[in-house]
Amino acid sequence: MCMNICPQKAITMLEDEEGFKYPVIDEAKCVNCGLCKKKCPLENDEKLKTNNIKVYAVKNKNEQIRLNSTSGGIFSVLAEHFLDLDGVVYGAAFDHKNVVNHQIIKNKNEIFKLRGSKYVQSELGYIFTDVKKNLELNKKVIFSGTPCQIAGLKSYLLKDYENLLLCDIVCHGVPSPKIYREYISWIKSIYGNFSSFNFRDKEISWHGANVSIITDKKKIINTNYLKTFTDIYFSDFISRPSCGNCKFTSIKRVSDITIGDFWGIKKIAPKFYDNSGVSLVLVNSEKGEKIFADIKEKLNIYESNIKECLQPQLLEPVKPNRHRENFWNYYKKKGTISALKKFSHYGLKRKILSYSKRIIKKLLHR
Repeated sequence: MCMNICPQKAITMLEDEEGFKYPVIDEAKCVNCGLCKKKCPLENDEKLKTNNIKVYAVKNKNEQIRLNSTSGGIFSVLAEHFLDLDGVVYGAAFDHKNVVNHQIIKNKNEIFKLRGSKYVQSELGYIFTDVKKNLELNKKVIFSGTPCQIAGLKSYLLKDYENLLLCDIVCHGVPSPKIYREYISWIKSIYGNFSSFNFRDKEISWHGANVSIITDKKKIINTNYLKTFTDIYFSDFISRPSCGNCKFTSIKRVSDITIGDFWGIKKIAPKFYDNSGVSLVLVNSEKGEKIFADIKEKLNIYESNIKECLQPQLLEPVKPNRHRENFWNYYKKKGTISALKKFSHYGLKRKILSYSKRIIKKLLHR
């Protein structure tokens, strides 16, 4: 936000030793206008939030799209709706180097780029500036991202736009882009180049992070190598430090619509549940309610409530692993590959864990 809003272009984003970008001010260019501090979303977080209106569990009626999505396929329906109105859609996508950055799409053939989970902080660049240009042209715009990214965009725009829909995700925190880059390089050194990378492949199950790649020869899923990154991410070794103090992990949201996985739906509504994925949808504003009403016919819907949908990241920030410092110290000495292997469920550890889970499932079933 501060880089985009600075009228003098005096602010750039530079990586620290963990690979996270932070704003740096060029004092020679700065004119002390104060916009970056005045509009900081962290200083204005309560003003940016809305009150939740309704809660739904939803499934896209198009089964193929749902299978290709992380959960129930709600985002694809939202994107299609805006594209049908000659609008544009912004979201996180892999580029040709498997780097995750925010991109704009203008036709339905491109929606696949924005589907699926990307467990890494996306590069925003000057995307907020581009969003504002399209809004000023009266284009219908939907922007999706993490809650803090949504807060940043709202702060940057300085006013509400009726032609803008903001869609955030239920976020676990963002891991280090640097570790992710080095992980991808390692995976390529093992399997060669690949045309597709998926953090949440549904071939095995909707549940869990089933990681897969597609090479020119075959599809490879859930090997020891592929699972190392998600292991350390969900063990909270490599999340951005500020994620532990996130001001946006609550029921009060900064967006018009919040989407995520509806964990626990099997217990709450067993007839609605299936293993192909169910989306959680929080409708947080009147604008969001109107758009949701417009797309209802393309969805199977179970009306829920706050009590039924609660999950950790709707209650409090993710807590850093108590051995986080140990991970980074080891990484600095031994490098990415050694750190990934040591701190993930690699090799024998994965076999023992997998075996233990099967035994526990059998016991619980009995």
